[in-house]
Amino acid sequence: MPKLVMTWLRQKGFEIVLLEDVNLRRATDDEIALFAMQNDLAVLTQDLGFAKMYRTQYRRKLTVILVNTKAGTAQSVIKALNNVQSTLNLKTVKKQLVFITDRKVRVFL
Repeated sequence: MPKLVMTWLRQKGFEIVLLEDVNLRRATDDEIALFAMQNDLAVLTQDLGFAKMYRTQYRRKLTVILVNTKAGTAQSVIKALNNVQSTLNLKTVKKQLVFITDRKVRVFL
């Protein structure tokens, strides 16, 4: 996730844990998922692999917020997240997969 997105989220009151802050910079996706589950954190990502992992391995155990915008830029991600906040409080999402695009949001249990 671009640093500009992280800064924006912090300004919106979200607690952010960066991979480098917890020595997971070069970790595998599974290691990241396990850390997130153990610490009751959500994985905010643009990596579609986390959606697949949620569905095949970690359903109802891991919180994944996947942002997949057409442009993939920090600005497009912020715009998509901002749009979602009007209909879904991302701070309350737990053990679900939230798939956010430019136009819609889908929540999977």
